[in-house]
Amino acid sequence: MRLDQRAAVELGSIAAAAFEGSAAVRAVFDAVTADVVPGPVAPEPVPEVDQPAGERWQLSTPDGDFEADPATLPTELVRALRATAPGRQVTVGPWTAALTGRQPAPAPPDRTAELLGSARRIAFVRWLDRARAERLTLVPGLEHPGDPAQPDNHHRH
Repeated sequence: MRLDQRAAVELGSIAAAAFEGSAAVRAVFDAVTADVVPGPVAPEPVPEVDQPAGERWQLSTPDGDFEADPATLPTELVRALRATAPGRQVTVGPWTAALTGRQPAPAPPDRTAELLGSARRIAFVRWLDRARAERLTLVPGLEHPGDPAQPDNHHRH
């Protein structure tokens, strides 16, 4: 099983290697995270310009034609294009464009699986950290030399 880069970072290098190489670790992951649900998602930012939700504009400029979300355009240009007949060129400050068409924006992608996967990995790492803290006892003198809790924590082996 191969993890993508984001998943590997969320798990950490050692847990990611164990997850990829061991069916037993994946089974523990599944058991520990079976009841995990993603938390609430932050709402999308509200555009500054009054515009119909989910609209894409086809624009023609001296440099070529392109499609844009009106919220990504300069406010003054958006206002001028709204006030002008479709296809008519307007110039506002340094911007020249004509609104040649409108269409609904594509539906946002469903990120449910992505968010659930991330929530499960975070829950697993927290569980793993708690389990390690409860089960392991450091032996004085055998601590990791890079542990910042140690008085001489220069990383050397």
